[in-house]
Amino acid sequence: MNKFYLLTIILITSLFIPAQEEVEEVDPNIERVEKIQDLINRVEKNREELSAMDNARVNEFIKKVADRRFLLSKAKKQLADEEARNVRLEDLFEANEIKLSELETELNIKLGVLGELFGVARQMAGELQADSESAYNFTEYPNRTDALNEIGKIKVHNLKNLEDLWVLHLNEIASSGEIKVISANVINSSGDIEEDQLVRYGPFNMVKNRSFVKTDVANNAFSVLQKQPDRSLRRKFRSHYRSDGYAVAPIDPTRGFLLSLYLDKPSTFERIAQGKLIGFIIVLIGISGLIFAAYRYYTLYLYSKTIKSKDENDIFSKIENISNTSKDVETFERECDEVLLTVNGNLSWGVNWIKFLAAVAPLLGLLGTVIGMIETFQAITVFGTGDPKQMAGGISQALVTTMLGLIFAAPLLAMYTLLSEKVSEILQEIEEFVAITIVKKVK
Repeated sequence: MNKFYLLTIILITSLFIPAQEEVEEVDPNIERVEKIQDLINRVEKNREELSAMDNARVNEFIKKVADRRFLLSKAKKQLADEEARNVRLEDLFEANEIKLSELETELNIKLGVLGELFGVARQMAGELQADSESAYNFTEYPNRTDALNEIGKIKVHNLKNLEDLWVLHLNEIASSGEIKVISANVINSSGDIEEDQLVRYGPFNMVKNRSFVKTDVANNAFSVLQKQPDRSLRRKFRSHYRSDGYAVAPIDPTRGFLLSLYLDKPSTFERIAQGKLIGFIIVLIGISGLIFAAYRYYTLYLYSKTIKSKDENDIFSKIENISNTSKDVETFERECDEVLLTVNGNLSWGVNWIKFLAAVAPLLGLLGTVIGMIETFQAITVFGTGDPKQMAGGISQALVTTMLGLIFAAPLLAMYTLLSEKVSEILQEIEEFVAITIVKKVK
């Protein structure tokens, strides 16, 4: 529209330009008119091009509208078809549900007692599958789990399925009574899998070189237990290997559960370690005291033998020398009392220390108990009572230290009593010799 206004203005302007007579010289206005005409031509050309573009756009828009209307009609037709199909499927679903209910009723009537039989078969297959997944003979029957899984899923069994289940149970019963050497994959200490010889005791135990192993179903292999039971149990396997007939061998009828509980039992060193520093101090004091008490009892025993034999004894020789040099009985008794005091001091050396250690051991145990209970209450304050493992460390320390204190206090006290009686026995022998010497001197 703006271009049309510009063209109109140019034409009106050209009408008011005065015409001039032809002269020999070109009027400058002619050049201007030519430029204006050129401009008009270009405007006309642009207008035609813009008109053509507008017409093309209008035609394209009309075509797109027609396409959209076609697609809309097609979508509406598809929607109507799908709705009709949905109605047909709903009717078919309802008809199938009714038919399925009728067939299930007919099946239950026809099964009768067999329905209970199939249910028992599925239950037995599930139980046997659960046991087979962790059994020690799982490598000998690689397809057993898949077969049991298939039997457990079937709702109505045929005769072949029941026979397969029966055969699997017979194999399990047969394997429970055999001792068999097998070749299987074993995970070594470095984590590598290698083939090795194992001995299977029914479905209960698996042994490698008299060491218990456990199953590793994920890797289809076995691994030696990092912690083995006591040597008393493993020694029985050795007697079984050497026997040609019947021999006693330990088994785990729970397929590893009892063995795992047995392995969780702490050893003597682990139990002492639960007492931490106080526990080790009590053990050190107790063992040192017992060794020293045994040494003192041994020395007193040897000294007592020399006293009883009265041969080449320094004390008796010294008393006889005092008897020979003393002028009267009172002087002799006074000098003998000094000798007896010296001997009593020598004999009683270290005995009171045994009594001291016997009293210190339970006191240290009580100290460990207090420290352990403090740690327990701190754990309760931080973590609450929801997790017993957080309190187990403090309670273990409290109980173990008390136990260690009582364990060492009793034998130390007993050794103190024995040593005291031994010292008294020796002193009594010496006093009897002195009394005999006094009687001889008086006569």
